Amino acid sequence: MNEDRCDVWLVRGTLRGWRLIETVVAVPPQARGLPLGRRCGACGGTDHGRPILPWTDAPSVSVSYTDGWSALVLARGRVGVDIERCGERPALDALAEWVWNPAEYEERRGRDDWRSCLFPDWTRKEALLKAHGLSVSMASFEVGHRLARVPGMPPLAVTDLASPPGLVGAVAAAPSAAVRVRIVSGPITPRRY
Repeated sequence: MNEDRCDVWLVRGTLRGWRLIETVVAVPPQARGLPLGRRCGACGGTDHGRPILPWTDAPSVSVSYTDGWSALVLARGRVGVDIERCGERPALDALAEWVWNPAEYEERRGRDDWRSCLFPDWTRKEALLKAHGLSVSMASFEVGHRLARVPGMPPLAVTDLASPPGLVGAVAAAPSAAVRVRIVSGPITPRRY
């Protein structure tokens, strides 16, 4: 896999874990049947955290799920993805307080279109946290449309995904990575990485 490439698949359906990964990645024979690893970026625990593919030279992977859609991203280096179904939900004000820091909340909540800012900001921050393997408060940092940094971590590029209607997503990867998005609603042929 090219160092400067970041491949994202948005897959319609309910595939999860290995079944989702095997949909897009040609898993080497020696890795078939091995458990999907996990590692927490904060504590190093292996019972939670980001998924790790169990073969030498495997790309980094991140996954996200929402209401009948899955997102899978593969890249070299740190990578994170998040997708969310946007629209009305209960407790949007509480969600806004959780996602935005006080300055962001004050600036955005005062706008008539504040709801249209909430979901993209949420997915950008979630993708960045996943890329670093962290679970810190989203309100502790800001994310713009390009380069973003969680305190104490290297900066990453955050890119909004071109998503189907009603879905919002973002990916965080190396600043030099070319992000390619594929929307999949039918069968595809797994690729070798």
